[in-house]
Amino acid sequence: MFQNIKKSWEDFFSLKMIALNLLPIIIGIAFWSFILFYFGNQILTTLEHILPTSWKNLLENPGFFASIGGFFIKTFLYLLLAFFVIILTIIGNIFISIFYTPIVIGYLRKKYYPDIFIHSFGGIKTSIFHFLKSLLWLILFVAILSPLFFIPVVGVFAVLIPHFFFFKNTMLFDVGSSIFNESEYHSFLSKNRVKIYQISLIAYIFSLIPFFNFFATLLQTIIISRFVLDKKEQQNL
Repeated sequence: MFQNIKKSWEDFFSLKMIALNLLPIIIGIAFWSFILFYFGNQILTTLEHILPTSWKNLLENPGFFASIGGFFIKTFLYLLLAFFVIILTIIGNIFISIFYTPIVIGYLRKKYYPDIFIHSFGGIKTSIFHFLKSLLWLILFVAILSPLFFIPVVGVFAVLIPHFFFFKNTMLFDVGSSIFNESEYHSFLSKNRVKIYQISLIAYIFSLIPFFNFFATLLQTIIISRFVLDKKEQQNL
């Protein structure tokens, strides 16, 4: 598994992969710079409305000690905003990755797995539909867990856990459906449950690194693609 990560890093910094990653990076940075510059204050105001009542009262209190508490609440709001930007950036990057995943798989197959014959099912439309379905489930679970957001530590996991499952299910389907036929894909899922969670978790951690999350989706695609191609190769032996 760690050999997979090492080789994936090497491929990530190859000229072809750097060139492939440039457009998603530019789009992501330009989009979020625009959103935060023009709508940052409105977003913060919206976040203030969902604060617990006691926190809202503290913000409105002009007292000295209340102002100190208000400062910490404001800091928390900015951190919450940054956290949601990271999560939403990852979601956007995963959507863009749907279109370049076949290129990544073709690159890896040509370089490391020339003897593998790839079957696939669905296509980009199927991947987009699966992405949207997974996104709806993510929104539903985040809405259900939203009362937990303001509990220290618990709030972080209330967002990260459903988002991790969204990441795992979407990325794995996108890669797996480009390598296996449908029956092989479901067989692969049932036989490798633990290893799938392990490799998905390792790949997911890269997307939580601030700023690097703009770049990380291609690396994650390479990591998961190498893992699935390894399993495909073992299947053919």
